[in-house]
Amino acid sequence: MDAQTNSDAAANPELAGEHGVRREPYATGPTAAAGQTSAGAAAGARAAGGARAAGGVRPDFVLGGTLTVRRLGFGTGGLVGTGYWGPRHADPARSLALLRRAVDRGVTLIDTADNYGPDVAEELVARALHPYPAGLVIATKGGVVRTGPDVWHIAGRPEHLRAMCDASLRRLRTDTIDLYQLHRLDPDVPMAEQLGTLVELQQAGKIRHIGLDSIDAAELARARELAPIASVQNRYNVLDRASEDVLELCERTGTAFLPWFPLGHGTLTGAPGTRTATPSPTPPPAADALTTIAAAHGATTGQIALAWLLHHSPALLPTPGTGSPDHLDENLAADRIALTEGELSRLDGVGAVAE
Repeated sequence: MDAQTNSDAAANPELAGEHGVRREPYATGPTAAAGQTSAGAAAGARAAGGARAAGGVRPDFVLGGTLTVRRLGFGTGGLVGTGYWGPRHADPARSLALLRRAVDRGVTLIDTADNYGPDVAEELVARALHPYPAGLVIATKGGVVRTGPDVWHIAGRPEHLRAMCDASLRRLRTDTIDLYQLHRLDPDVPMAEQLGTLVELQQAGKIRHIGLDSIDAAELARARELAPIASVQNRYNVLDRASEDVLELCERTGTAFLPWFPLGHGTLTGAPGTRTATPSPTPPPAADALTTIAAAHGATTGQIALAWLLHHSPALLPTPGTGSPDHLDENLAADRIALTEGELSRLDGVGAVAE
């Protein structure tokens, strides 16, 4: 979810020219050395305790080896109602304007899903942005059926996945979905059948790249033996590092990691002087660190939480969602914040406290 789950795959990492990170054209600092993969360099630096991207560097990511995207995208979960049911705004013009605003401000990755609404978010994306401008990447998800607010069921049988993909193609008004992510692995269907179906859809030209949502590192390693996996979408933020081993595997293999709940479902956006009140408690060390660092940068705590993700790993592609134009602008401005190594270390420690 965008606002929100065996051989060693590292033994055969993709090359930089196929998958990984590229420091152009959004980079505002020094570029990586020629021929060096930013994801691979980051993995090596982190393993050795070395420095990460700093000084305002905002590398783009080459998704699946063919689609270059700005790392800070836009998720459409904020355009639907409570429990991902129905539209958020009675007047769809508000959501359409927000999607167009995101693209006008440089967003090149839109993350949606067939069960947001259900159907609502995909239909809004098409109404707002079709015909899609060159360079805009649309990611959607299938494999989950929603029957009410916060009520959903996993449906990973091949016939279900084929029907869901076809329905998404119709709603998005496209012949090929740039990134199609399996929203959940179905425990009652062999992984090989689920991924085999997506590979068949890819070979038929209906899917350009395949992704997975809410998986562990062992599942990702196994999945990579069955299909070319371009992305992973797991819950991850400055306070929630449960998927750190998945992130490390993504770094080593040049796989995009789209963190859902990048702002902790709102818990990281509230502090005195910020736009939103905290809906649930944030551990005191985290609140203190975020508030102090935000004040130093003239930013909000939410912006600092997003900036930390962008600094922490070049494989991370956050797609925060919102229904507010002001909040959208606030989120997108986070990629201009250059955190110091001291600030990064302090925020890293906050995550250790929260675990």
